[in-house]
Amino acid sequence: MGSLQNDNVIIETDIFIAGSGPVGCTFARVILDSTNDLDTRVFMVDIGSLDSSVIGEHQKNDLRYQRDGNFFGMQLCFGPESALTIDDLYAGHVIDAALQPVSITDNDVPFSPYYNPKQDPSKNLPNCAITRAVGGMGTHWTCACPEPEEEERQNSPIKNELPEWLGRAKDLLKVRDDQYDNEIRHILVKLWLEKSREFEGRVRNLPLAVERSKEQQEVVTFAGPNTILGDWAKPGNFCTNSDCEKHCRFSLRSDHRVSTIVRYQKDYPDESKRGQVSYVAVWDLRSGKILSVKAKKYVIALGAICTPQVLWDSGFSDGSDFFGGPDLPAIGRYLSEQSLVTCQVVLKEDLREKIKENLWQYMVPNSEPQVNVKFTREKPWNGMINHDAYLYGSHKPGFKYDQRFIVDLRFYGRSEVSRENRLMFKEEGPDVLNNTPGVTFDVTRSDNDKYWDSLMEEDMRDAAKELGEIIEGSEPVWQPFGAALHVTGTTRMGHDNETKTSVVNEFSKVHGQSDLYIGGNGVIPDATACNPTLTSVGYAIKAAEHIVKQLRQDAGGSDAN
Repeated sequence: MGSLQNDNVIIETDIFIAGSGPVGCTFARVILDSTNDLDTRVFMVDIGSLDSSVIGEHQKNDLRYQRDGNFFGMQLCFGPESALTIDDLYAGHVIDAALQPVSITDNDVPFSPYYNPKQDPSKNLPNCAITRAVGGMGTHWTCACPEPEEEERQNSPIKNELPEWLGRAKDLLKVRDDQYDNEIRHILVKLWLEKSREFEGRVRNLPLAVERSKEQQEVVTFAGPNTILGDWAKPGNFCTNSDCEKHCRFSLRSDHRVSTIVRYQKDYPDESKRGQVSYVAVWDLRSGKILSVKAKKYVIALGAICTPQVLWDSGFSDGSDFFGGPDLPAIGRYLSEQSLVTCQVVLKEDLREKIKENLWQYMVPNSEPQVNVKFTREKPWNGMINHDAYLYGSHKPGFKYDQRFIVDLRFYGRSEVSRENRLMFKEEGPDVLNNTPGVTFDVTRSDNDKYWDSLMEEDMRDAAKELGEIIEGSEPVWQPFGAALHVTGTTRMGHDNETKTSVVNEFSKVHGQSDLYIGGNGVIPDATACNPTLTSVGYAIKAAEHIVKQLRQDAGGSDAN
């Protein structure tokens, strides 16, 4: 392998990036900004469509959703007991439409393209889903960016320097914790919890990648991949013309799927090519053409499900010695996903009266609380208290309850890292829509996980009791596994000599490869309860700077620039 197909369209570039989510865009931004003098070209592809003139803008920046956030919501609770009518689904189209299921076992839908007869329901992540759109989940994420605490980064080979990269990630995402400080609901909910002995020292503003408008205080800008890209995301600064023959520095091809990563085999005549990628085969879904993209460096940032899927389909863990270098048995293993328990509360009368004094008779957009119950060693979970357009149970927004007095509680717990928790890929499987190997989960939660989950639910109930009364129909419920959408570990980071237990090294470079890098939540090697985007962006910044250094070395320049 390593030779090009004669009928392929050949694309030559400097950097190839698969994936346009927050992490893919981090690689692009850092490399483009750092190599102006080298005139470095970046060629990015995504299987999803480009929905606007700007790359990856958050959909909540649409004022429709800011004025009535319920239109943006998602129904998280499934099953007969929570079945809703069409009228009940007041909120649910935006996020639901963006999420594609991975592995469904419901026998009532055997003809669903996601139905997987090989999936053991007891080992499934039934609510695990992926987003196929330019911008990925960055177009609809919560923007929550708490840093992982010390206990959440024990396995990281760069745990001592990670705070530096997290700081860089905060700057890139424009993370703040003060954008709701003047909102009365936020002030009161936070103060009410802070004065509780049970939550003393554990309550803070939720760090968010948001910015409130200085001209119109009711308007908030939610960060997306376009925030990360900066000016590169704007029309005119990136090229989408598939027939373009210009020397464009940043090109984006939407509706393009990575088919396989083609490598030089171990006995390739040119020894300098061994351990390198020859090209990446990319399928243009609209024209049917196959592109052969040749680059100096390659980045695969397709998420914790699709990245190992591409690696597996490219022969990186097949046990053969055809390409030389180490086999990578850790691909798809060490999967960790957060548990998620939720409820909704109507605030106490004292709180309601204080809110009425300030909010009068109507709901002010973007005035909800944004409160975080911090992860601690004694209570290792992450709690979010807001009203972030999510539905739980059978609660209908806007009708039975005054939305000024409703808060949502979401508590996220860790899952122990285990080699046995994994993704398995089969040539015949549920992902028939994209002609890719199907995904089957083999994941269980340990007794220790369940113990901490029980304590986490108690803690959430305590928080609910402090704030008010749990709404009938929105009592505490454990969301189906995978609903957190925070899968990590499937392409985990480790040291250079840990090729059996990790996929990439501290620079996110694939073991045994000199030019292939991985980005995304799958790189995170730890069990975490915090939202993972900030951490993944931090790892990506370090990796991108390593690529820049390599480019400068290859160009004969100084590493200092």
